[in-house]
Amino acid sequence: MKVALPTGLCLLVAMCQCAAKNFSATVAPDNSQFSVSVGRNVVIGHSSKSAMLYVGLGQTVFSEALGNFHIRDYIQDRMGLYQFNYTKGTNQDSVLLQGGPFKVKVTLSTKNNQDLVLSFQNMGQNFTHAWLRLSATADEKIFGGGEQFSHLNLRESSYHSLEFFSSLRADDKVYPMWTREQGVGRDKSSNTTFFADLKTGGGGDFSTTYFPQPTFFSSRNFYMHFTGTGYMTFDFGVPQFHEVMMKGSTINDIYFNSGTSLLVLVQQVSQMLGRMPALPSWAYDGIIMGVQGGTEVMMKRYDEAKAAGVRIRGLWIQDWAGILKTSFGKRLFWNWKWNTTIYAGLDQKIKDLKNDGVRVTTYINPNLNIYGDLYKNASSQGFVVKNQTGQPYLFNFGEFFCGIIDLTNPSAVQWYKTNIIYPMLDLGIRGWMADFGEYLPADAKMFNGQSGEAVHNTWPVLWAKLNREAVEEKNLLGEVVFWMRAGYTGTSNYTTLLWAGDQNVDFSTGDGLPSTIPAALSAGMVGIGMSHFDIGGYTTFGSLGLKRSEELLLRSAEMAIFTPVMRTHEGNQPTYNVQMYSSSGMLGVFHNNLANYTKSVMNEYTTSGTPAQRPLFLMYPDDTETYKIKYQYMYGPDLLVAPVTRPGVTIWTLYLPKGEQWIYTWNNTVVNPGYVHVDAPLGLPPIFYRYNSSFASLFRTFQNYQPINLPQHTTQTPRNISGTVGNTFNPYVMFLCFILISNVLFK
Repeated sequence: MKVALPTGLCLLVAMCQCAAKNFSATVAPDNSQFSVSVGRNVVIGHSSKSAMLYVGLGQTVFSEALGNFHIRDYIQDRMGLYQFNYTKGTNQDSVLLQGGPFKVKVTLSTKNNQDLVLSFQNMGQNFTHAWLRLSATADEKIFGGGEQFSHLNLRESSYHSLEFFSSLRADDKVYPMWTREQGVGRDKSSNTTFFADLKTGGGGDFSTTYFPQPTFFSSRNFYMHFTGTGYMTFDFGVPQFHEVMMKGSTINDIYFNSGTSLLVLVQQVSQMLGRMPALPSWAYDGIIMGVQGGTEVMMKRYDEAKAAGVRIRGLWIQDWAGILKTSFGKRLFWNWKWNTTIYAGLDQKIKDLKNDGVRVTTYINPNLNIYGDLYKNASSQGFVVKNQTGQPYLFNFGEFFCGIIDLTNPSAVQWYKTNIIYPMLDLGIRGWMADFGEYLPADAKMFNGQSGEAVHNTWPVLWAKLNREAVEEKNLLGEVVFWMRAGYTGTSNYTTLLWAGDQNVDFSTGDGLPSTIPAALSAGMVGIGMSHFDIGGYTTFGSLGLKRSEELLLRSAEMAIFTPVMRTHEGNQPTYNVQMYSSSGMLGVFHNNLANYTKSVMNEYTTSGTPAQRPLFLMYPDDTETYKIKYQYMYGPDLLVAPVTRPGVTIWTLYLPKGEQWIYTWNNTVVNPGYVHVDAPLGLPPIFYRYNSSFASLFRTFQNYQPINLPQHTTQTPRNISGTVGNTFNPYVMFLCFILISNVLFK
C-alpha cells in the first residue's frame, strides 16, 4: 500500500546516491566479532555470544474486541545468524549473516541525510520473524516511541519487584508498535483496569497506545527510526542491548543519526517526517466548549458562558448527527450528516456565531452505522472494507455495528470527502474530531489487495490524509482544525492537531490526568508538536464511582491553559460529571493573556520542529536531574509548568533546572534552581518563567490573580517556597484565577 511520503522524506529519498560514510566499523583481527558506531556511540555489536540478527519461524495471532488487540507470538524456531563476512567499501559496507538455512545481507550506508542506513536482503530460506539487537549501555535512557502515556523514559520499570514476577508483568519495558485502543485504566493493579478486562478485555497496560511510532531517541544523542509499518515490538529491558522483533520476511530500512543534542535530533526528525501547520487563531484565542443536546441547549450554554465573561471561540457539538444510547453511555449515531431535528436551524446559528467570533465544530470517523443511509450508499458501491468471504466487514463498536470505509480505495476516499466532509465545510463547520483510525481488523481484505494486518498501522495515516486533502481542496487550511488521536509515522505530515484520546475522569497515573503529560512530551519528540486533551477527561463509570469531580475539572483546566488548545468534553456519561457550565469555579475566570506567547511557541514549532510542550531535558540537557522528570514540562522556551496531578493537594514539589534564574509567576519572586515546594491552590498551578524571557513583561501581569475557593478546598495562608538549592523566600501568593477557559491563553 502506498502513502504519500512527507515532503522532507521525499527529498531524502530523492538523494539516492550514498555520501561519504558517517559511521565507522571495527572488525576483530580474528573475525570473531564486529561493531558499528555512529558518532561516538556503538549502536550495533555482533559476536559469537550475541548476534546482531536472529530469525525464526512462527505465527502471530491478533485477537480483537472493540479495538483492543491481544497479540500472541507463537515461535517454533529462532536461530542466531552468528556467521558473518564483513566487507568494507568506499561509500558503503556490507555484512553477510548466516545461520543454518538462513542468510541475510545487510548493507550499511550513509544516505538520505542519515549517518547510517541499514538495508536488508534475504538471500536464504524465508523466515516469519526477525530480531535485531542494538547495543545499549546500562544507564542509557530511551525516549519517543510515539505517544506514550505511562513513561517518558521507556527503560523505566512499570512494576514493583514482586509484581514483576507475576505472569501479567512479564512484558515490562516491552513496547508493541500496533495502533489500538489505549485501554481503560492501563494499570493491571487498578480496579478500573480489572473490571474493564473482565467485561471486554479492554483494560490496556502501560504500553498500549493509539499512536505508536518506531522512532526512538537515546540519551547518548542519537535516534533510530524504523521505516517499516508492520507489527514490531521493542524490548528495552536488558542493560546491554535493545531487541527489536519485526514480523514478516521483509525487513525495511532502519535509520540512525547522531547529533550534538537531543533537541537537534528532534528537529531533524520533524523535518524528515513532516510538520503540522499553524493553527487558526480562533483555536488558541479562547476555549472550545463541548456541548450536546441540540440547538437550544448549545445556544443556552454559549449565552451563559458569554455572560459570565468566558472567552468562547469554538463550540464542539459531537452529537450533530444524532444520538445512540448504550450501556456505556451516550454514543453518537454514526451517520455523518447534519441532524436537522436535533439541531434545527444550525445553518443560521453557524453564521450568527461566526459574526460573534465563534466557530462550530463537530465529530466524524471512518465508520458508518449500518442503519444509516450513508452506509447503504457506500456499501452498494463497494466502498467498505471486506471480510474473508468478500462481504462487508461489519464491526461491533459496542452494541452497534458499522461498516468501515476502505481508505485504500481512491474512489471510496473521494466518496467520503464528497458526501461527508465537503457538506460539513459548506455548512460552515470549521473543525472536527477525526476519531478512531485504530480499529482496522487484522483479517480484513482491502481494496488494494493487502490484508488488514499489513495496512493496520498506516490506517490512521490514510485517515489523516483524507481529512487534510478535503480541507485543502476547499482552500480552508489555516481556517479549519481537525484533531486526531490515532497515528503512526507520517501522521504529523497531515493532521492539524493531536488529542490524547479517552482518559478516565480521575487522577490515576495510568489513564487519568497525569498520563496526558508524558503523552504530549513523547509525541512531541517524534514530530507531533501540538497536542491537547479533553479537559476533565472522558471515560466515566458513574455506577462504579468513576465520575468527574469539580477539583479534577479545575486542575485539568488550569493545566490545559499551558497547551496549544483548550477544549472541554462532557464525557460519555455527562450527568455524572461536573461540567464547565455547572462548576462554581469555572465561569468568568479565563483570560486570553497567553495568546501571543502561544502564537510564538506555535511558530517555533512550524519553523524548527521544536514541540510546544517540551521535556525539561530537551532544553537543559546538561542537568542530569531533568532526565528523571516526566510530570513537568516547558511550554515553549520560557514557561516551566508543573501541573498538580493528585487530588486534595495544595502544596506541590517540583524541580527547577540549573543554569537559569526562575521567576515564580504569581508573585514575581526570583527562585534558584533545584527542588522547591510551592503553594498550589486551585486556579494557580505551579508556573515559573525564565528571568531573561522576552515575554517577562507579560508574565509579570499574572501576579494579581487569585485562587479559586471551593467548599472542600479552603485556601491556606501563603507559605514559603523553599528549595534544596538557593534561598528560601516568602511569596505573597497572588495566584492566577484560572487563566483558563475564556480568554484562553492560546486557544
